Amino acid sequence: MKKRIAIVLPSFDVGGTENMVTDLVSNIDMSCFQLLIIALAGARVNHLEDAVKRSGAEVYFAGKGKASIISVIYNVDRQLKRFKPDLIHTNMYAFAFAVPYVITHDVIMLHTVHNKPSKEFKSKYKKLISFLYKRHKAVPVAISPIIKKELRALYPMLETIELVYNPVDTVRYAVDRSKKKGDDIVFVHIARMMKQKNQMLLLNAFSAARKKVPGIRLIMVGDGPLSDIIKKRSGEEDLKGSVSFTGIVSDVRGYLAEGDVFVLSSDYEGLPLAALEAMAAGLPILSTDVGGMADIVTDNGYLVQAGDEKALAEKIICLASDSSIRKQMGVRSAAYAKKYDVSEFIKRYQELYIKYAI
Repeated sequence: MKKRIAIVLPSFDVGGTENMVTDLVSNIDMSCFQLLIIALAGARVNHLEDAVKRSGAEVYFAGKGKASIISVIYNVDRQLKRFKPDLIHTNMYAFAFAVPYVITHDVIMLHTVHNKPSKEFKSKYKKLISFLYKRHKAVPVAISPIIKKELRALYPMLETIELVYNPVDTVRYAVDRSKKKGDDIVFVHIARMMKQKNQMLLLNAFSAARKKVPGIRLIMVGDGPLSDIIKKRSGEEDLKGSVSFTGIVSDVRGYLAEGDVFVLSSDYEGLPLAALEAMAAGLPILSTDVGGMADIVTDNGYLVQAGDEKALAEKIICLASDSSIRKQMGVRSAAYAKKYDVSEFIKRYQELYIKYAI
């Protein structure tokens, strides 16, 4: 008999969590599992939602943004009662909307922690998830060893923390870097434009680096609430003509193939899927030392302290100035990415679904 799994997430906005769920749903063995995907927010017409629907999973939108919070909780609870899941797999703050069902039914919540645990939730949500952890109604899944360690420190009552690395399709993202066109040194940044990602730090560091290596370019892939402010900064004289924006794209492989270095400037993170995709594409990684980045960046890139504009600029200069370093680091990135291949990710989640399904 198929295990009935309900997966709950905030929305199908383009982001790491949504990509992870899409990879999971698109590759899971549907002969063993029956899936209900509950997105709190209304339908989003994009490639992620389309991919999930093509998988054969049932998709339900709970009406967040149009209905009251109470109505959304009711909608989620009603769907769960109808579906009767053997296991509920939650993501981000969406877990809170499944709590009424979890505490009134004999079912376990498997909760993936996508971000730095101390930054994952506001205080009220931390109290709620602690309540579930204490009563053995929820089991967290860390996406890197560092995130697992931070979870243990933040929630000392936890007896079990599962570990499943974020996935990357290493075959799909592989790039023949010998075919790269053009002589410009291109830095690629893929992230939602929001405060957490601190793109202003990146632009300021990039401006400082251009004084030493004026030919460098920066491609910024993504969109978000701060996009207008970031674009305005990029248009100032010290950056004029060196920064380009793509908006939201369904396939980043072309930009990774065009790039020479992947760069991330976040104040905090979990384990960004974009960084793993860049590794699979054979790019060196330059990032702030946040979340699980230290788990994936060793001799295949550089880490700098979060908020350190000077250090970030220095490493941009270093990578832009030495093609041999870039090549060596890129080869190592491609080799290391195999550890995070999507096939292992699917295998681990299927094992967890069977392990915790009641």
